[in-house]
Amino acid sequence: MDTKKLNRREFLRLGAAAAGGLALAACAPQAAPTQAPAAQQPVPTQPPAPPAAKGVALTYWPSWGNFGPVWDKLRPTDEFKQAIGNNTLEVKTGAPYEAILTAVAAGAPPDACSNYQYLDLMARGVLAPIDDLVKSSTVVKKERYFDGNWNDGFYKNVQYGVSAIEGFLRYGLNYNSKMVQDAGLDPDKPPATWDECLDWHKKLTKIEGTTMKQVGLDPYDAMGGQLAIQDGFYAPVSWGWKWFDAATGKFDVANASMAESLDVMGEFYRIAGPDNMAAMRNVEGQGGWGPSYNASVQAMIIEGYWHPGETVIQKPEVGKLNRTTWGPVPASRKGVKVQGTGGHYVIFFKDSKAVKEMFKIAEFLNSDTACKIIFENVGWLPGLKDFTAKTDPSAYPGLKFYFDSATQATEWSSPARCPITSFASQQYQELREKVFRNQMKAADAAAEFQKRLEDEWTKQGFK
Repeated sequence: MDTKKLNRREFLRLGAAAAGGLALAACAPQAAPTQAPAAQQPVPTQPPAPPAAKGVALTYWPSWGNFGPVWDKLRPTDEFKQAIGNNTLEVKTGAPYEAILTAVAAGAPPDACSNYQYLDLMARGVLAPIDDLVKSSTVVKKERYFDGNWNDGFYKNVQYGVSAIEGFLRYGLNYNSKMVQDAGLDPDKPPATWDECLDWHKKLTKIEGTTMKQVGLDPYDAMGGQLAIQDGFYAPVSWGWKWFDAATGKFDVANASMAESLDVMGEFYRIAGPDNMAAMRNVEGQGGWGPSYNASVQAMIIEGYWHPGETVIQKPEVGKLNRTTWGPVPASRKGVKVQGTGGHYVIFFKDSKAVKEMFKIAEFLNSDTACKIIFENVGWLPGLKDFTAKTDPSAYPGLKFYFDSATQATEWSSPARCPITSFASQQYQELREKVFRNQMKAADAAAEFQKRLEDEWTKQGFK
């Protein structure tokens, strides 16, 4: 990997020169010719008011599409006005990760961003360290945050990220109680293993002719198929192994558990039909992360704590039917209750002209006012212990499970600190499809996954 720092463009010079004025002399009355003229005395004048401080135009890219409208509610608050001062803030949502990389390469990144591959960017050497800003902050304090949310803002002992916006627990099986009941299943006895989920999946999936009208579970939707630095990798969480060791830089995906996960999760696609799944995703309003659940087309989904709130806010009639239980595990691990930490950050680019100004916005996003607006309008909770402690677990149907799981989970995970996570995610998506389309055996796919990761690790200069 090329670890050379990108050249920093010159900072814009801000500020205005102080203006000054000459004192005007007053004319004294004419004296008699035999007298010396009176000395001129200066007339006191009021100095001109200093010019107003010039503000900075800040740019912030959070990639979530549903986060943009929240700013209409954040901007009018007194806390935001205090944080923004004379500056302005442009918020751009929905930009793909490639857009960030392109902007960085061009030397014109936004001042800050969220919901991108944080560690990848840290490892590229394009972010601004914020240790000094954090030391002087009265808001961003280690003791306020859950350990995982705080620690993952660092890379090689340097702090680059402020935990903000979203940062609570990651895993649960959410299901639509009415769809379950209509299929003759008992919503009070949810599945605990992949085999049990597969049984529900068969009974909940409805295919008419060549068209799939309803599906039980897409195991690769949302958190089930996620492989990201902020969320983790569910297959290793469910099967109980670590796919990457940050201390040694070693990968472990060419193993029986990885192969089994590809086969088991792929079976859900084989039953529903890979093309049927793809066609379902191509219907407007059913693609992306979770909309098929909101459309009552998908009955189950592996999701984080945000799902109950998001569903109520986006589709209240579906949200009220939501229930949550433990994420599925293999039959050999039945009884293991898995849970994971993770979350998001505001990260700052070293080419920014206004890291200090943007840091104030990150502090604002950790205020009670901002956290409350985000929770009520998006359903997200921050990685802040103090705010979460005063949040009502019954605010949204299914949310209480996540609060209870914090003390009931028997096995915990956190996202692997792998600086080629983005690459790993792309390879995982490609190889798992080859498996569920029967184009590659699961064991071969696992071995190929291992080879690609090791090759990329070496290629990027980590070995």
